Amino acid sequence: MTLSEDRRTTITEADERRSARGGAFSMFVDSFDVYLPALVLPAAMAYFMPADLPAPLRATMTTVLFTVGLLGRPIGSVIFGNLSDRIGRKRVTMISGWGFTVVTLLMGLMPGYPQWGYAAIVVFALLRLVGGIFLAGGYAAPIPLALEQAHVSRRGRVGGLIGIGAPASFLVMNALLLGVLEGVPQDSFLTWGWRIPFFLGVVLGLVYLWHYRKVVEDDSVYAERRSETRRQPVVELFTEHRALITSVFLFTCGYWFATQMSVSFLPTLIVQVLGHSAQLSSTLEIISSVLTIGMILVLAAVGQRIGRRALLMRWALVMAFVVAAAFLLLALTAGTAAPAWVVGVLYVVAKVIPSAPLGVILVYLNERFPASVRASGYGIGYMFGLILPGLYSVWLLALSTIMPYEFGPVVLILGGGLLMFAAVRNGPETNPVARGATTATAAKEATA
Repeated sequence: MTLSEDRRTTITEADERRSARGGAFSMFVDSFDVYLPALVLPAAMAYFMPADLPAPLRATMTTVLFTVGLLGRPIGSVIFGNLSDRIGRKRVTMISGWGFTVVTLLMGLMPGYPQWGYAAIVVFALLRLVGGIFLAGGYAAPIPLALEQAHVSRRGRVGGLIGIGAPASFLVMNALLLGVLEGVPQDSFLTWGWRIPFFLGVVLGLVYLWHYRKVVEDDSVYAERRSETRRQPVVELFTEHRALITSVFLFTCGYWFATQMSVSFLPTLIVQVLGHSAQLSSTLEIISSVLTIGMILVLAAVGQRIGRRALLMRWALVMAFVVAAAFLLLALTAGTAAPAWVVGVLYVVAKVIPSAPLGVILVYLNERFPASVRASGYGIGYMFGLILPGLYSVWLLALSTIMPYEFGPVVLILGGGLLMFAAVRNGPETNPVARGATTATAAKEATA
């Protein structure tokens, strides 16, 4: 049973809107908690590390602290995806929400290198791992719920709404970070200023939990599945849908190889490798976030019209070549007196393009799985695709043995974009109302 064939039961349009807002807020909170260290730590690593570490090693340790959170997400996708398909999306949302809210609070209270030495980094990394496990529930539950309750004609719009939660969180994070960097002396920033965004993350988590108390879900669906004595959703996924989950894994792996450099590594590259200021990076992040919000909505509308597969194939090639070229040109500015506006344009291009299809991707992946394994398949496919790209610090160090460190991202972006293109090309079109769908199919889906 495809996404558009799921029964809508007694869900009203008001319930649909509330669920869609919840999905967007889930993406916002998830992105805020996941990427906060990638943006804050490059400016605050002197609190966690000795000052005499070489720049490449400092950048590597910064990215490792970020990456370990991503490695927890595949674990969480198995746990919470399976639970979401068995006991319900809303229940899992509440469990995971409490988990990552508490972990974010603990990270904001962390001591640093002067107090704990390298143990501070170890504990911070463990908290990131646990937080990543809980954050996976924010993908495996509220996003499938929002798309399941959306009418087929509005699904692209709902996907776009959910997708803009990510750049909106970057916008808030960087505006906050820029304000803290400008308004708090360096010594105070390293002592307590860097904690402010983490404490804001705690507040957001509490608001998120409050919102989901009012989200409606039909629990009878899950009771029926349990009464049918079906196998665990994860078991069903890997026995009856092996080809499907493999295809989705290859797609997400390619996407994340092409995207991690822009989403996660770009601020570190600019500040710690190319030597630009953290203020410049934050300013460019704000500009990029605004543009990304607009692009996500535009591509979501285009994908609803021409087909999500058709759009993603084209965009994968744009990512492979245009973003790789932007990183190459940024690397060539190292050690030169390149104008700030040149660096800014390249940064924005490299940042916006990979995140622009996010709304389309969220809908595309959910549409590919049947309801009984949707949360498991979507969560596992999305999160397991992060494992190899999440180790980008390792790949960059390996590539640095044969080329300058700053040129490594070009290789990863190019390879990831081409892998994404191949995976989408071999998959089906999932949007039944796209141009080219048969009239009978479109009519059936529109009334589901």
